[in-house]
Amino acid sequence: MTADLFAGYDRRFRRALDTAPERRPWVDDERMSILAAARRCLGLDPQLVPSLEVRTGQVGETAGEAWTTEHLQATSWPGVWCAADLYLPQVNGPAPAVILACGHADGAKRAPAYRALAGLLARQGVAVLVSDNLGQGERAAMGHQEVPGVFACDLSLQGLIVMETMAWLRWLRADPRIDRARIGLVGNSGGGLLSLLAGALCRDDLAVVSSSGFPSRFTFVARKEKQLCHCTLLPGIVGELEMWQLYGSIAPTPLLLFQGRDDHFFPEDLFWETARRTFTAFDRAGAAGRFAAEVLPGGHGWDARRRRLLARFVCAHLGVLWQETVTDPPQPPLPACLPAWPRAALTTEQLARRLSGCDREAADLADVFPSDVPSEPVPLLRGDPRLIAAQYEAFLRDGLAVSLR
Repeated sequence: MTADLFAGYDRRFRRALDTAPERRPWVDDERMSILAAARRCLGLDPQLVPSLEVRTGQVGETAGEAWTTEHLQATSWPGVWCAADLYLPQVNGPAPAVILACGHADGAKRAPAYRALAGLLARQGVAVLVSDNLGQGERAAMGHQEVPGVFACDLSLQGLIVMETMAWLRWLRADPRIDRARIGLVGNSGGGLLSLLAGALCRDDLAVVSSSGFPSRFTFVARKEKQLCHCTLLPGIVGELEMWQLYGSIAPTPLLLFQGRDDHFFPEDLFWETARRTFTAFDRAGAAGRFAAEVLPGGHGWDARRRRLLARFVCAHLGVLWQETVTDPPQPPLPACLPAWPRAALTTEQLARRLSGCDREAADLADVFPSDVPSEPVPLLRGDPRLIAAQYEAFLRDGLAVSLR
């Protein structure tokens, strides 16, 4: 019986793709339609984007050889606490900057690969902002991996993360130490998804974008037969948009896509297909020379070679003259931005209820996106079939959970 139900999903996914609207990102009104569809799938309301209140002096800073790292406490929405590191290079005048979007690397903003890239860029004279996403790093108490109540409120976890990233971008643009005309956005894996979405939605405020460890198809991600992190779930995106359309919407802002040849999450052939379609969009937009795609040896994460590729691309498009330097300079230990988690801090699901005015709770994702699939074990399926089917229902949904209230 369960096998028949999953075969039914095969047919539904095919139908969704067969009826997907044609949207060309190089045509202005169709690009606007792409962005509107992305906002719908994210549950993103521009009026809900928060205004950050940053407390720069609460923790202090750590001095390095060529830069200083400020440890930031902030609130985004009322009751929502943030933690971030700002790497400030020793330069005269406003510095170019990069927002480094975190993925699921251990340590979140303090992951060794992130710190190494931030140090490499800071040595070139580029400021780097690295913040913990909702429910990650110092904010783990908020909840991230499974937050079904967010979807019950007509929102999405990724939508909340994108809105907070927009707030950090606004904050950077208002900082007199930063050159607001030269700000970039980069990310790998889950950060690659974030840089894809925020890059497309904030294109006009960005000077360069890079997305790695994620370029593929939303359909490929949606059809994975395992339980996904809830930040990956984009309700209704299948049959609505594909990644290349959003990547293409970043044109003419320079864009670098790359991944490891041995990345076990995303096949190389799918990367190249997405890169080809994205190049076509850039070419039609008259920006072919501003797009680059690379596959390098290695796995899913950023190694030294990929960090160097990324840093050189970023510097080239921020107008920074590249100087050869130590790839991974030693870095001192850093103090916590939030020495103690605030008692009154909201969880991710509480935030969703407050923003939406919805008081509906959900025990799990299947409460929000129900199906006929039971929880009985299925051989070779990686996770609870009921929850995997709920993911399928989410990706195929026409809109979010409003019909279930």
